[in-house]
Amino acid sequence: MQNTVIDKEKIVKGRIGERIIEDNINKNIDIYQKIIKNVILTKDGKTTEVDLILITCTGIFVIESKNFSGYIFGNEKDKKWTQVLSKQSHKTFDNPIMQNQYHINFISQNLNLDLSYFHSYVVFGDDSKLQKIIINENHQYITRVINNEKLIENLLLDIHNNDITLSHEEIDKIYIDLKYFYTHLI
Repeated sequence: MQNTVIDKEKIVKGRIGERIIEDNINKNIDIYQKIIKNVILTKDGKTTEVDLILITCTGIFVIESKNFSGYIFGNEKDKKWTQVLSKQSHKTFDNPIMQNQYHINFISQNLNLDLSYFHSYVVFGDDSKLQKIIINENHQYITRVINNEKLIENLLLDIHNNDITLSHEEIDKIYIDLKYFYTHLI
C-alpha cells in the first residue's frame, strides 16, 4: 500500500513540474507554437511517456521534466543517475538523456522527420542542484540538462540561433499528426 501512495505522490509532483514548464513557456515564448503534454509512445510492447513536446518554427523541443530536489549526479552514458537528498538517502533513476534520445528517435521515425528538427531538453526542478552532469557534445544532437529557472533563457537562445525551418502550417500538421498517432494522451 505504501508504494502506491509514494507512486501517486511521485506522479502528482511530476505533473506539477510539467505544468510549471508549460506555464513558463506560454508566458514567455511569444512565437507561434504548439505544446503537447504526456504523449504515450508504444513500441514492441513497451511504453514510454514524453512529458512535453514544444513545436515551433525552429524545430521540435522534446522536454523530459524531472521535478526533483536534492543533488543530481549523472553521465550521459550511465544507465542510472543518482539523486542525493542526504548522506543516508540516495535514489537512482533512469538516465533522462537516454530517455529523451529514445523519445526523439521514436517520434522522428514515426513522423518521418530528420533528427535535425529536434532539440533535447532535460529540465529539473529549481530545488535540485545539478552536480557533475557529464555530456559529450559530439552527438547527433546535444541535450541541455538544466534547472527550470534556465529553461526560457535556453529555449530563446535555441529559437533565435536556428534558422526558421517550419511554417505555421507545418507546425499545425506535426501537432495534428502527434495527436492522431498518439491518441492515448493522458
